[in-house]
Order: sequence, then C-alpha cells, then structure tokens
Amino acid sequence: MNKPMTTEELFRKILDILKDKGRLPDILDYSLADGNPVPITTYEFELRSNLNYGDSEGIYLDLWIEYFNKGKKCQHGLGTFKTLYEDEKAMHRMAGLLADFIVEEHAYVNGNLDDFTWEGADVYVLDDEGKRLPWGYSCSSMERALKRKDQMLEKYHQVVVRDNATRKEKRYQKPEKKPRCKDE
Repeated sequence: MNKPMTTEELFRKILDILKDKGRLPDILDYSLADGNPVPITTYEFELRSNLNYGDSEGIYLDLWIEYFNKGKKCQHGLGTFKTLYEDEKAMHRMAGLLADFIVEEHAYVNGNLDDFTWEGADVYVLDDEGKRLPWGYSCSSMERALKRKDQMLEKYHQVVVRDNATRKEKRYQKPEKKPRCKDE
C-alpha cells in the first residue's frame, strides 16, 4: 500500500471477506461503516465491540479500534451491523457474527502487517546472500533505529533500516577491518 488503510476500508475489507465466506447472517438489516474514517498507522490496536439490544428495536453490533497515540488512549469507529430481530436465536447469530469478524480481522491484520506499519522504523538483518532473516526490531523513532543498527552491526554483516512512513530502506554493512601493518 502507498498510504495507510482507513478504519472504513478495514471494516469493508472484513465485510467482504465475511461475504465471500458466506458468514454474514441472513437476518441482517444492514451493515454500515463508520462515517468518520481515520488512517490506521499501526497494527498495535485492539478491536473492541458492543453487542446489545437497541434502545427501540433490534440488536446492534458496534465495532471500533482502540490504541495509544503519544500516551493518550484513542478510539475510532469501524462500523455497525444491525438486525431487527430481537429473539434469543438472533442474539446468538449476532454473537457468531462478532466472533467471525474478530477471527477474520485478526487473520487479515496479522497477514498484512506491513499495511498497518506506518510509524517509527524497522531494523532487520540480511544473511550473507542478502536474504532477510525472519526477525527484526520495530523502533519508535529513527534515532532509536539507528542506535539498534549500530548494535546489530557489531554481530551481523548487513543490516537494513526502514522508515515506515516513507517505506524507504537503507542498507548498512559492517565496516571491514583494515589489516594492520607492522612497523619495520
């Protein structure tokens, strides 16, 4: 992706996955993405929900994300599912929809972490053939990433630092030791 996914796009993506898998209950009156989408710049968020009877009719399933930004807890809506049914069976079906949404959202985000990584910088190691090793570090700032890079270059030959906001990467190599000359 060349820009962060929004809360609306995530809701619609999971909705499409549920539709494709035939997991949307036929009792739904509607599904509606939140009207105030915001970009999701980190995968470090929690999916939250409220499944309850409506004030006047039906059952509502509201979904939102919670995360911390500069030490402050933030919440942004994803969307709502509603049914006009109010019986016990309908509540169980809506609870099943909630479970399916949680499972699919979790799988989608974890399968596409890069699409949800737009903050800080990542540092990872390349092997001798230039292939990325399956682990690395996420740093909250470029300054921390460059310090981590220096530490990693003490042990590894090649390290890459990636600015998550710009998607630009820079490769660093361990400086080669110069042979010492003996004084004659």
